[in-house]
Amino acid sequence: MAAHPKTGQVWELPTFLPIGKDAQDRERRALPINSAFPAGPGEYSSKYVYYWVGTWDATNRRWTPDTTEPKLMDYGDHFTGPSGTVDDKGRSLVFGIAQDRRTERAHYDAGWAHNAGLPSELSMRPDGDLGFRPVEEVSRLHAGAPLLDITAPTSLADANNRLAGIKGDMLHIKLTMERGSAGTFGLDVLRSPGDEERTRLFSDAPAGQLGVDRTRSGNNNSAEPGFGIHKGPLTLTNDTLTLDVFLDRSMIEAYAHDHKSITTRAYPFRQESLGLRLFGDGSTVKSMTVWKMGNMTD
Repeated sequence: MAAHPKTGQVWELPTFLPIGKDAQDRERRALPINSAFPAGPGEYSSKYVYYWVGTWDATNRRWTPDTTEPKLMDYGDHFTGPSGTVDDKGRSLVFGIAQDRRTERAHYDAGWAHNAGLPSELSMRPDGDLGFRPVEEVSRLHAGAPLLDITAPTSLADANNRLAGIKGDMLHIKLTMERGSAGTFGLDVLRSPGDEERTRLFSDAPAGQLGVDRTRSGNNNSAEPGFGIHKGPLTLTNDTLTLDVFLDRSMIEAYAHDHKSITTRAYPFRQESLGLRLFGDGSTVKSMTVWKMGNMTD
């Protein structure tokens, strides 16, 4: 902890999960922890989840991390409290507490505070790093046929024309974009018609980063004065960005390349902040599918 103060003074909810075997047939495991910092007498605040990956020697009960430097598991600042399990299919699954950061008055009025995020399946990437993606069962929540299905390369203008009539805050969006000449490109969600409000998921290709820009997300019922921009390392593959995005009211969960994720929240003031729009001059949409999502309890 002393060597890496960003991981907090307390490592809450450590989870130790298998993610596969390497070329030497050694078992690989991931160790996510919740970073916690003193917030008052007997109280701790948490904001980020860090992880390490390494090899596990079951005979000698020894785990050797690849590096002592931890990595962020999620580039938003609402993914906390990781819990994990190995299910009956042998999958290592993890989900977090998506802290809403609303005011205590908003919690009281709503009758609840915070919620769990989607379960994600952990895996080992070819480079040995941790990969994760939403569990396949989320597709069962699709409410009927896709609202949009682009299967061939399409210009940004044509794709946005087709997106103009699609509104919602319970959506599943799968998107593949080719950078082209764009520097920064991606997808705006929960967007108002005049662009006064929006939450922007973006790739900054020259910087090799994935991020979320919430400077226009709206701040209704939130205790934070400004959301700002959060980002972290992500290298594109063949100048192409692949996103798997889930909207559930105030919740926004985005997975990029089955490798990194962004969990964030948005509280628009405007009731019409329900639109989608692509951005990035010079980029091309290779494919895009949008589904309306139903309730888990339906």
